[in-house]
Amino acid sequence: MSLQDLIRCFIAVEVYTPTIVKNILDIQSKLEVIGADIKFVEPHNLHLTLWFLGEITEQKLRQVMEALKKVKFSKFSINLRGLGYFPGGGRINVIWVGVEDPSDTLRSIYLQLMKLLKPIGLRSEEREFTPHLTIGRVRSIKDKARLLSLIKDAAHLDFGVQYVDKLFLKRSVLTQKGPIYSNLLMIEGE
Repeated sequence: MSLQDLIRCFIAVEVYTPTIVKNILDIQSKLEVIGADIKFVEPHNLHLTLWFLGEITEQKLRQVMEALKKVKFSKFSINLRGLGYFPGGGRINVIWVGVEDPSDTLRSIYLQLMKLLKPIGLRSEEREFTPHLTIGRVRSIKDKARLLSLIKDAAHLDFGVQYVDKLFLKRSVLTQKGPIYSNLLMIEGE
């Protein structure tokens, strides 16, 4: 099997509320002038990854689709608040917006996914589920202190509320200009 036969995909919640998108673009503009080389996530690609499936076969993809149809959730809202970064300490690889989920529905969905995907050989990473919205990947930094200061100053910034009524199984095709996402399956909340 060649790499071309594999499908790179993930399960996600889309983020599209105009206020949130505007606030993210505003903070990306502030980050841009700091002098770091950051690949920002484009507004149409903003999403919260619930499960990164990686590169899977078409057969495995069909199994994932069948499993996903069993996920149940009620429509809910999440609050996007605060800026942070991974992995922490002195290294800044990913800049993210925090996600508050008062109903804990994201965790419920994640636990359902763990139960449904494990029998078909897909395991999650062995770490705590921490919902976050990636807004940029840092390639290099000229002034780390300035970047850390901006992130700290935005640690409690309120980006807005996103209503969630759908989950998506998305395909990701990597290109030199960045990833191109397409929806393979949509699951609606009750």
